[in-house]
Amino acid sequence: MAESYSQFEKDELLRDLLKLLAGRGIAKKWSTSQQPYSDLVQECRTLISNPDSQAKFSTYLKANPIIQETVETMLATSAMAANVRWQDIAMPIQPLARRGWHINRWLPTFLLISGPLGLFLKGEDSPLKTVLRDNYAKYPTLAQARDVFNHDIFRRLRNGVGHWSFLWQENNGGSQLVMVDWKTGVTDITITLLEAEAFHLVSFSVIEVLDKEIFSRLGPI
Repeated sequence: MAESYSQFEKDELLRDLLKLLAGRGIAKKWSTSQQPYSDLVQECRTLISNPDSQAKFSTYLKANPIIQETVETMLATSAMAANVRWQDIAMPIQPLARRGWHINRWLPTFLLISGPLGLFLKGEDSPLKTVLRDNYAKYPTLAQARDVFNHDIFRRLRNGVGHWSFLWQENNGGSQLVMVDWKTGVTDITITLLEAEAFHLVSFSVIEVLDKEIFSRLGPI
């Protein structure tokens, strides 16, 4: 999500897309918030204001520098691509450019969540995992965001996109992605374009907020 968006606009966009995930039984409580992005920001600020958490996070990130380094790289890549407009591509290439625009945004967010940042979110020795286990009620937004990434639908979407094993279908109801098991060729799950965008926005929001409200406040690696 580009920095050019205000926090109010980020709240509005995330709120609308979370409602789609709630229809799948995902992040239902978070979807009822009027300011879901701001809730994420505030919980991270509360978390990092605790001196004990600061010390534990700092120690953990220094022991696992790949986490912060890859987050910074992914955000830099996203910033470079922020001005790309598939709408400016002439026909007949425009439909392919539209697909590429979506996929090129999804890939780094999904893979980062499942890769290095996943260590911080749910690694066995992660201090954040301990906080969310022991203080779930105090940090419901962070806990629900983590639960989104643990959900089977997110996993299947991530695998399909990550392995380039999906079909893009256009119909009167809009665009859909059909995930395919690349080993067997069997159809796995069908996800609408907007649902995929919802998973992307949740992923990007978490990456962006963790970087700005926690990682940057702890200083360089």
